[in-house]
Amino acid sequence: MQRPPLQPHHPTAAGDKSLLGLELLRFACAISVLLWHYNHFYVVGAAHQGFSVTAQPLYGLLKPFYEAGWLGVQVFWALSGFIFFWKYAQPVQRGEVSAWRFAVLRFSRLYPLHIATLLAVAAMAWWYRQQHAMDYVYQFNDWPHFALQLLLASDWPGRSEWSFNGPIWSVSIEVLVYGLFFTLCRLGLTRWWQVLGLIAAAGAVYASKRTEHPIVLCVFFFYLGALTHLAHEALGRLGPRLQQALLAAGVLLLVAGTAVTALGALRPMFYTALLAPLAMLLLLRWVRPASPSVSGLIATLGNTPYASYLLHFPLQLLVANLSGGQPERLPLASPAWLLGYLALTFGLAVWVYRRFEVPAQARLRAQLLTAPARPSLPRG
Repeated sequence: MQRPPLQPHHPTAAGDKSLLGLELLRFACAISVLLWHYNHFYVVGAAHQGFSVTAQPLYGLLKPFYEAGWLGVQVFWALSGFIFFWKYAQPVQRGEVSAWRFAVLRFSRLYPLHIATLLAVAAMAWWYRQQHAMDYVYQFNDWPHFALQLLLASDWPGRSEWSFNGPIWSVSIEVLVYGLFFTLCRLGLTRWWQVLGLIAAAGAVYASKRTEHPIVLCVFFFYLGALTHLAHEALGRLGPRLQQALLAAGVLLLVAGTAVTALGALRPMFYTALLAPLAMLLLLRWVRPASPSVSGLIATLGNTPYASYLLHFPLQLLVANLSGGQPERLPLASPAWLLGYLALTFGLAVWVYRRFEVPAQARLRAQLLTAPARPSLPRG
């Protein structure tokens, strides 16, 4: 089974149009993940029941997502690299963001929803096991793996032993890269040639197949996103005509890469490495809607990927329990079922983001980052 993806980031305010293109790309990646995991509906225990990939709804239209939607995780990692270099690289390098503050900001963003969905999945996994004497999709639902999940370290061993709310694996790996990012920024390693060196080193390790640990690809794509941020800044310093010429060249390169990949001459992973930076650079300049309502809609959609990422498997597990573990009872080939699944997941993600994620994040930051008042010293 391929690895599922995400990646959580900072929301873009509706009034700030500069990063709306990235929010739109994040939402597209979230849809890609949900479509890739649509096959979970056909699973009984750990095996598919009467499943044909071509029988999935709207297959002719959505074929790339059904067959390679798992690559959305790499784009999520690249988006993380872009955002983190934009927001944190220089403040961390200058010592304006401490290690404690950086850790609290990440913890408060990631952990509340993770622990909530982990507990929900643990309860529903027990329910499913009582009915069928087996686990659903992810098979390592034991206490050692639960402990790793509690520490947000589910995939640190690199063994691909997916458990409980399995998609959190990619976030657990990204947490390790956050630590690397902070350390390298504090050491001042933020220049383009240093970033390019990290990309080359990770790419060489991946190509040589010296290890299959997912941190290698995470480092590669995270710093590919960082390099894209530096390219975005450099592009903004050029004249309008040169900018347009370079963007046109990027479009041609993307079209050529898509055609070569469709012909089977370029591996999907390499295509993703081409797609991610070019899509970011192009969308950052093209997605500047004049309508405040459109900007607000894109910003809202951009807030949903992390929640949809962690909610979609619990929803599938709930459906499996309610249907008695009998996928043949469900209208899985119906486009209406697919659209309803997507609408429910993203609708719930909007509600969870506003009603749970934001308040929990604010409470944790208030408790962990607010310095206690110092007692006044007696004058002497």
